Amino acid sequence: MIGAINFLGNIQTNYGEKRASNPALKPMECDCFVKSTEGEKAKTLREAKEKIINKIIEENTEYGYTISPEGEILEEYGGDEHSCTLDSRKIVPHAILMHGHPSPLPLSSGDIAILLATPADSQEAITRDGKFSKLTKKYPLNNEKSYRDLYFELEKMLCLMALDKMGIDYKLNKDDIAQMGRDYIEYQTGQNCENEDSSEVLKRLENLGVDTSKSNEEIAAKLKELMFLQLLTNPQKYDKEHKTIIENMQSIHDFLDSEEGTRTRHEFVQNIARAYDLNYETNLD
Repeated sequence: MIGAINFLGNIQTNYGEKRASNPALKPMECDCFVKSTEGEKAKTLREAKEKIINKIIEENTEYGYTISPEGEILEEYGGDEHSCTLDSRKIVPHAILMHGHPSPLPLSSGDIAILLATPADSQEAITRDGKFSKLTKKYPLNNEKSYRDLYFELEKMLCLMALDKMGIDYKLNKDDIAQMGRDYIEYQTGQNCENEDSSEVLKRLENLGVDTSKSNEEIAAKLKELMFLQLLTNPQKYDKEHKTIIENMQSIHDFLDSEEGTRTRHEFVQNIARAYDLNYETNLD
């Protein structure tokens, strides 16, 4: 279907008589027709949003589109109540991504990871009442991280924000460092010091060349480096953030599904927008 036609140049009509030329009209070197695709692109975007909303209303499922910069539908995909799966190989530079959210929530960690890991220009989540949450790149990003790495990084960030809001501590303390120290001492000397208190363990670490005057994070990093081989099979053994998230997973989900949790999700997307220099637009409450 052809959209609006732009006429360029001086188009003369001739019905068997010569008409006087109009000096106000300056003909171009050639006469041509140019097809404008902007109307078709806007129509495609409007119809895509309408179908996304209808899928939510009729089936309560997510539905999405990958659309080219010119307005061509590159992929149309369905899903369930909580997710839908697209083919990242069909995302061309400057593509437009949009999908539905049956629950009135802003963009998720997975949604944002797809935007950051691909050459798409924008990612938009649309709700049943037509409201939206949208991130747009200000300029092309050359992100070297994979979708998987970005997803886990962003999801962890969101979970830590939830723990902060709930007042659950996940920061390393001296007792955490001492427990790592007990394992290291036994590995180095064969001596079991499980019954020794934290201060005694820290003194032992000093004697073994570990500077315990540094921050807990720095001491932990040093001990992980010294126990590198032992951690190959369990690299998250001393990751307190990860452990705290796992131990409180249900509470985190319950919180993020609450009214305060929704506000935290918005704050999370705003933080990502600042971190990656993206534009964030939303009219969700």
